[in-house]
Amino acid sequence: MFSLFTILRILFNIVFAFGNLHITNFISHVQKQKDCPCSTGWKISNGKFISSLLFIVGLINIFFSANNLLSQIPIIGSSYALIFVLLIFVEMFILSRLAKNLREKECSSCNVKGYETLCKFFRKRDTTECIYISLIIAIIFFYL
Repeated sequence: MFSLFTILRILFNIVFAFGNLHITNFISHVQKQKDCPCSTGWKISNGKFISSLLFIVGLINIFFSANNLLSQIPIIGSSYALIFVLLIFVEMFILSRLAKNLREKECSSCNVKGYETLCKFFRKRDTTECIYISLIIAIIFFYL
């Protein structure tokens, strides 16, 4: 049978993967709006790419613990962990900026229906909180 840590790892990776899928859908929703000034730019393209990449990493880790395997390889492991933390931070930073921009006057015509909770959560986050959140997620990700 599965150990408690294996079950927790699988549950965390399911939540992680589908959280990133929700983020990808949110960014795609904003991107598809023609009358939205915030539908283009580096935040949209990079946010969609990073959240899709993290979704794939989460899916892979549901079936086998690739993060633990890669983190044990000397040079690759430390690079993988650092890149992973940076990707999570950049995703959090992009989402916080995008959520704040969607609230401003120039992007007020953008429709975020169905994603209000996500926008509200990230609108309240500053850069320091994004760093803390990304570190906490990475620590949980690598130690489960």
